[in-house]
Amino acid sequence: MKITQIEATPLAIPLAQEFHWAGGAQVGANLVLFTVQTDEGVEGYGESVCEDPRAVAAHGELMARQLVGRSPGDMEAILRSIWTEGRWKMFPQFTQLVFAGIEVACWDALGRALGVPTRTFFGGAVQDELDYFAFLQGDEPETLAAHARELADHEVIYLKVGRGADRDEACVAAVREAIGPGKLLRIDPNEAWDAATAVDRIRQLERYDLDWVEQPTPAGDVNGLAHVRRSVSTKIAADQAVFTTHQLLHVLEKEAADVIVQGSHDAGGLLTFRRQAFVCEAFGLQVNRHAFMESELSFYANAQVAATIPNLTLGNQQMHQLLAERLTLGDPPGLAGGKYRLNDAPGHGFELDHDAVAEAHERWERDGAYNTIESLADR
Repeated sequence: MKITQIEATPLAIPLAQEFHWAGGAQVGANLVLFTVQTDEGVEGYGESVCEDPRAVAAHGELMARQLVGRSPGDMEAILRSIWTEGRWKMFPQFTQLVFAGIEVACWDALGRALGVPTRTFFGGAVQDELDYFAFLQGDEPETLAAHARELADHEVIYLKVGRGADRDEACVAAVREAIGPGKLLRIDPNEAWDAATAVDRIRQLERYDLDWVEQPTPAGDVNGLAHVRRSVSTKIAADQAVFTTHQLLHVLEKEAADVIVQGSHDAGGLLTFRRQAFVCEAFGLQVNRHAFMESELSFYANAQVAATIPNLTLGNQQMHQLLAERLTLGDPPGLAGGKYRLNDAPGHGFELDHDAVAEAHERWERDGAYNTIESLADR
């Protein structure tokens, strides 16, 4: 089976409600759907997260020239081509974000052709059940606390901070009061603090029994992240600091994190995600699956690999539920109490809703990409 063509389809999908984080507020998600077509008539699907679908689609179409004619399972050779031929290695993080959608689609095509779930290609499942966090939504302490009470059946509760000391404490305090003392509470400032501020803010918030703080400092300041980890009692998770394997090794060697938050978009595909999880295991660290503003296509694909990772944490990330529209047929992923069991369908285990894809593409063509720092209040 050979790849004959790779198509890039820009998509614009509204969110169910306005999303708030340290970087701003947004009302929609921009994605690029990659379709890998083969000479056996089998297609595979993956998506890339992005700010501008035009840039991702253009780069993806250029990368596709290095995949046509190869088997979708020849990923080692494909990766070697991407990283040694052309100039893709000059901007590695963007290359990884673009290539991730193509790579995911390749594995999906191979699984569908062979009639097996894609976890088969990554060693098979060692996790019978995956656990996902409750991602609180809202912009005020009362709203976040109310949402926390609705999701009290989850083991891990997660909320965004980094929007001012007083506001952060009010939100964390309200959520902890709502969920009680037994739940794991994680917060994410999204790089909002310098090292000194991070130490001060985390010490202030430790009274609310935090499980971990995710990427409190800028991604490039690994020394600062290590300083924060040495200076506080709460565990520190590295996220934006570990896109590339080189970056991951730097964080591990500096002992800058207690846990690594990673996924296919960051790592540049499912194969590298799995490799990086192995590296983390060698250093004695656990891995938490990272999510972006993505559809359930990414949830299904990443769950296939997450199930093969022995050093996987509780409270893995999911964000597809924030989108107001779905791209797959049938029921959405079943997540009672945050628990998910994979199905045995071939590929990544979903059926694409072509009508929904067409609608999301037409919206992008008509309205363009969402401004991901735009609030409803600005409209």
